[in-house]
Amino acid sequence: MKIKNWRKKIDAIDSAMLQLLNLRTELALEVGRLKGEKGMSLRVPAREHEILSRMKRLNPGPLSEISVEKIYQLILDESIRTQERNGCGKSSSRYRAPRNGKRRKAAAA
Repeated sequence: MKIKNWRKKIDAIDSAMLQLLNLRTELALEVGRLKGEKGMSLRVPAREHEILSRMKRLNPGPLSEISVEKIYQLILDESIRTQERNGCGKSSSRYRAPRNGKRRKAAAA
């Protein structure tokens, strides 16, 4: 197969991924609205850790575990930022999910 054909397949996957990321974000906004109604914080480190662990465990490769964690951490951070921009939930601490049992500050947006 020619490079042009492979790139066409990649472009189709990119389009599908973008649709799914936006759908995921819409669902996260609904969760954020519910958290707001209940006065809950948007960030739930245990839940974020659960998501990261599950995605790394489900990863069949060839992406490395570190790559999967970086991608999903970015997705989680962007979901929180979108919830905050839309007035969801109560002010959350600016911490990422714990990695290796350690807490660390999230990068400033």
